[in-house]
Amino acid sequence: MAHARHVIDVAPTAERGVYKLTPRGFVGFVDGPSVRYTIGPKIPWPNLCLLLGLAPQPETEAAGDAVEPDARLLAVLATAFAERLEAVTRAGLVAGYGERPGVSPFLRGKLRTADQMRDAAGRAFPGHFHIDEPVFDLQTPWNRVPKATAAALLCADLPRAARQRVEAAAGPLAVLPDEPATELDFAAARAEPRAAGYAPLLDVCELILNGPRAANPMPAGAGAFLIDLGAAFERYLAGALAGALEPRAGWRVVAHPRYPVGPTELIPDLVVERDGAPWAVLDAKWKTARPVPDADDLHQILAYATVTGAGRVGLVYPGSTADRAHFATPGGRARASLYRVRVVGSAEELADSIRELADAV
Repeated sequence: MAHARHVIDVAPTAERGVYKLTPRGFVGFVDGPSVRYTIGPKIPWPNLCLLLGLAPQPETEAAGDAVEPDARLLAVLATAFAERLEAVTRAGLVAGYGERPGVSPFLRGKLRTADQMRDAAGRAFPGHFHIDEPVFDLQTPWNRVPKATAAALLCADLPRAARQRVEAAAGPLAVLPDEPATELDFAAARAEPRAAGYAPLLDVCELILNGPRAANPMPAGAGAFLIDLGAAFERYLAGALAGALEPRAGWRVVAHPRYPVGPTELIPDLVVERDGAPWAVLDAKWKTARPVPDADDLHQILAYATVTGAGRVGLVYPGSTADRAHFATPGGRARASLYRVRVVGSAEELADSIRELADAV
């Protein structure tokens, strides 16, 4: 309760010393002072993989490669990482221009003025220049991110086969230093057109590197690896709905646009645009759909309708079947809808559910 109340809800029961533990939308594991708590998914493993944008994994592991339940999620992600890194390597790692600090008897590249001034202050005639020299190598954000991801995986408790595959896949990146990846690295990597082929690899890197961060504010050194299923559901909806709308001219999906309102801003999960104008606002809710939505959820999406000018707003819930319902709003200025999309079933059934959502929107 001191550190992980955002991950596990703890409630006392009528029996002394016995508590009810309820996960709060995460999957993975978190270490307590003396025990590890494993949070399994409520949906089948193949469907969890689809939700995370991964290839479905078999229900049983290879013989001789036993996996504890709390390590299984990491093993699945490690395998996906190795597969995508191997694909990038086969296509050829993309080098880029950067700057390398150095000292030279000749002035070339960019002079590091502060270092040069300090050197000059100590000697009347410095015999060298402090420079940043342009180089063309693999020291780029889109290569640093998978290098940092491989290092993080190799420090984790992985099954033997997964560890060996990650080590082999990361071999071509051995020339890079072991440095953590930053948000700026991810942003620069995704913005580089030449690194477009890295996009699937960067997606799984982000899942892996965000795993320990999702456990904050756990104490330093506590073991944890968690995936926020609410955030995963949002990403799944954004990508799948964009794919369903792609054949329709003039339609597109924008994830997390920002709308300033006085000193703050509203950030809807998804805005569906038609010919560049907001048409519908969707808010993803990783919880069980109810016949009557929570008032707070309705207030939220109606605020989005006001600030965006969209005539349709909807709450989107996960489920084992697809369904939808519509509600009139006072004055009829916006139509509020409740959508349930499938997250349990075959890949084709899930795709059909998303196409139904696209049609309804």
